[in-house]
Amino acid sequence: MREYKLKIKGGSDFVIVSPKVIAALVKEIYNTPQKELSVAVERIMPEDFTQYLMRVINSNRYTNDQFRFREILEDPITNQHIYQILQEQLGEMRMDDNSCFEYFELESVDGEAGINMECSEPFFWACKDCAARFVYMFPGGGQERIVVEYPKEK
Repeated sequence: MREYKLKIKGGSDFVIVSPKVIAALVKEIYNTPQKELSVAVERIMPEDFTQYLMRVINSNRYTNDQFRFREILEDPITNQHIYQILQEQLGEMRMDDNSCFEYFELESVDGEAGINMECSEPFFWACKDCAARFVYMFPGGGQERIVVEYPKEK
């Protein structure tokens, strides 16, 4: 069994990507036959989590530098801004010091937020391996195992 360490370089900003978001993303990649895929944002980040993040960020934006997100000038932060932060942070995700994606871009189709991505070869094959174990390395140094619920074999 191979273990992979996943880390997001969030700089000084609060990292909004949780292990559950990564687990949902790994499952989406597992279920697709090619390295390039498109996925609705809500399939990896549920609406209730997006709303929670908006409340946390907007409540703390001017009292804690971590929640400032200086690239977003509008106030308050909206769900589109959360998706923008998600794109930037997941686009920077690394697996054992290698980039996970060739590209990771936010798009809008019929008013719905989506992500177009191309996985790096190593990350794609790691996501395809049901026996692989992923460990999320938090910016502060903590770790958490990512639990991916793969479909049952028939």
